[in-house]
Amino acid sequence: MGGAALSRIVLAALLGATLYVASLVVWPSERLEVTGNVHLERARVLELADLYPGDPWLWATSGRLEALRADPWVLEARLERPRLGVVRIVVRERVPVATLETPEGPVGLAADGTRLPGAEPTGPVIAGFGEDRTLEALRVAALLPTAKRIVYNPAGFTVDWEGRQLWIRSLENLRVWLSRMNKIRGKGVAIYSWGVSIRR
Repeated sequence: MGGAALSRIVLAALLGATLYVASLVVWPSERLEVTGNVHLERARVLELADLYPGDPWLWATSGRLEALRADPWVLEARLERPRLGVVRIVVRERVPVATLETPEGPVGLAADGTRLPGAEPTGPVIAGFGEDRTLEALRVAALLPTAKRIVYNPAGFTVDWEGRQLWIRSLENLRVWLSRMNKIRGKGVAIYSWGVSIRR
């Protein structure tokens, strides 16, 4: 290797080291912004993202958001660097839409079935036994937004809805009869694939 080539390598190494030091000192993260968070506190978002004031601005990349994205409350998270020295984390959180009864106590549920620890009780209460049919129960709740309680078992769903008790064999049966539900009178209504049974 010639002297000129060696000089270029040494010069490139010095330049790289200089840029590295500059990225640490010259361009620190002076302002950290968090938007879109409702349940998660700002400090918790920054902790999960492992971002702190003074961190190198150039090193604030989306790769640092893995732990934040793994939090059950976080549906989406992205990192922006709108201008030199400013880092912004944009969060979209899941929203509780129902409350699941568990042996450990009530747990909030998002529309996609994700359990949300610490959620306030909201929406219909979902309970059941046998094979987990929580996602189907959430779809029933979406079709019957005023439902108070939905209990599933291997045979179907029992729904407390507007002062009546509905028994639904399947989600498909409910969709077929949904447009006619308000015309059906009775305290107990059972929806089958072949039709409806009414208890007055």
